[in-house]
Amino acid sequence: MKTDSSIFIVGAVFQEIKPIIEKLKAIRQTTIGKRPVFCGKLFNQSVIIVQSGIGMLNAVQASTAVIEKMPVHLIMNTGCAGAFPDAGIDIGDIGIATKETDIHSGIESESPDGPIIPLPMPLIQTETAKYYGSYPVSKQYCNMAYDILSTELKLEKMRVKQFPFITVSTITTSAQQTNRLFRAYHAGMENMEGAGLAHVALQYHTPFVEIRAASNFVGERDKKNWQLKKAFEHSATAMLIFFENLDKSIL
Repeated sequence: MKTDSSIFIVGAVFQEIKPIIEKLKAIRQTTIGKRPVFCGKLFNQSVIIVQSGIGMLNAVQASTAVIEKMPVHLIMNTGCAGAFPDAGIDIGDIGIATKETDIHSGIESESPDGPIIPLPMPLIQTETAKYYGSYPVSKQYCNMAYDILSTELKLEKMRVKQFPFITVSTITTSAQQTNRLFRAYHAGMENMEGAGLAHVALQYHTPFVEIRAASNFVGERDKKNWQLKKAFEHSATAMLIFFENLDKSIL
């Protein structure tokens, strides 16, 4: 693990990152990109933590500002997400992204049930590949997170699954759209920031991993059935367990 750079943790709302910030040693606070940034040590790892705000625009602005100012060797996105009912997880369970797709970037399908068609030009291009709205994650860190969490979270009675995530700009509220998205993308979770951070990670040649807890089922707009507090706590627990065991996994 690099010692001259940090792991960068991004959460959309403060409740998602507060339990992690409270565990920091040698904590210091600064301001970057007009946002408060928390730095310190977390289980021997140097970390930077920022609350990005909700949505891809906020996530991209916040993460770019930090990466331009501070050396980062891993970007981590955490917090809550909507789980697809057919994904095989329940409220409070943990999802780890195997890829991220921005489903609102592209061309509308002629079929009302068809997925968005990718644009004819890439949204980002590296030396080896072109990306049209679907972004990779770090297989190394994705698998490492799964190995750690699937073992350690058994005691917490949380299921851990790996599957694709989708990033939306409009929250899904109908069963029809929920079913259409699940068929089109085989996604396990819906969120509003991940694809933006995955895009930034590609731009800066930095590994990216996304770990979230389910707060609700996609398509369910009855807020009394949502469990945001549980998801905030479980996602933070997953992150802390990941960091506590990170050195052992790297060795």
